[in-house]
Amino acid sequence: MFKKIVSIAIAAMMVASTAAIAASAAETDSAAVAAAEDSAAVAAPDGDSSVGADDSGSAAVGGNSISFQVDRNIWKGFKKVYCYLYEHGAGEIITWGSNKGAMTEAGNDIFTFDLDKKGITLESGKQYGVIFSGDWSVQTCDLIFDSSIVGDTAYLTGDQVENNVNSEKKSYYVKWKNADASKYAPPLCITSIGNVIGEALWAGTTRYDMLVNFIKSSGTDGLSNALKFNGKSVQQTLDDTAKALKLGSDDIEKAIKDAGKDASKLGEDVFTDPADKDKIGWDKSKSSLAATGESSGDSSSSSGDSSSNSGSSSSSSSGSSSSSGGSSSSSGSSSVSSGQETTIFFVFGGVMLAAAGVIFLARKRRDF
Repeated sequence: MFKKIVSIAIAAMMVASTAAIAASAAETDSAAVAAAEDSAAVAAPDGDSSVGADDSGSAAVGGNSISFQVDRNIWKGFKKVYCYLYEHGAGEIITWGSNKGAMTEAGNDIFTFDLDKKGITLESGKQYGVIFSGDWSVQTCDLIFDSSIVGDTAYLTGDQVENNVNSEKKSYYVKWKNADASKYAPPLCITSIGNVIGEALWAGTTRYDMLVNFIKSSGTDGLSNALKFNGKSVQQTLDDTAKALKLGSDDIEKAIKDAGKDASKLGEDVFTDPADKDKIGWDKSKSSLAATGESSGDSSSSSGDSSSNSGSSSSSSSGSSSSSGGSSSSSGSSSVSSGQETTIFFVFGGVMLAAAGVIFLARKRRDF
């Protein structure tokens, strides 16, 4: 009778231990799956190029480089792509036509320019401009950028604008894929014949400043040069230019004075024939513009650029922190695996101890 009781007890303990082991394994599997899911979620944030990468080839570019995607339906027959770089207000970094500006094809018609390999360092807080060219025969318009958006990719929109230096030529309009277009876009500028192109202001520049400089300049970017080629009077040229800059007649009147000019004599250095008197001077009473425009009095149009750039840098830092979090989640998975081994060890130890106790009692029973 006693042997039967012992056998039943041992069998019951074995069944209990098996159930405990199975439960422990199931718990471990669930925890491991949950940890893996958490790890995957952290390691692949929304902005990760390896997640949902599109056909643009964006996963192949980035880093400390400038990239440009060519649309071969727009640019045809080129062999190489180059970039021309300059620091705003300071001068050229890569001269026009230099082989140093040659870009490397990265696939999917994307060409990259690695700043590190070219020994170029961009300083934080400074603005730069870039022009892309196909064999130096076809080109884009200028495009503003700085160190905070390096790694982005520029692309052709399909539009063309007047070349800002030579009115007889056209430049292809270009924009960044991800950067804020209100700050990083083709710069707003007045062309050699007085037309306005572009959309973003250089830091520290206002639309009114542009009008003053246009009136003041005697070079190829000034009013006197524009009047030689655009076939317009001073009145029409200034009205048209100010309108495109979203300024009013009050702004023109003030700009003429700030430029050190006399409105009644504007244009006399260009048109000396008495028959051209209608092209000389600007009269506020004859202006087609309202007294004030949409941007009149806005002297702080670009004052927020520096703080905005700082915000971009902060966002990048946050992204790095997320990646670190992914490593922490992976460590959690290892801890779960160690827990499974510990649980099995204690269960088997308990079974063996109980069996030894039963055998000991059985022997004692036989001795009696």
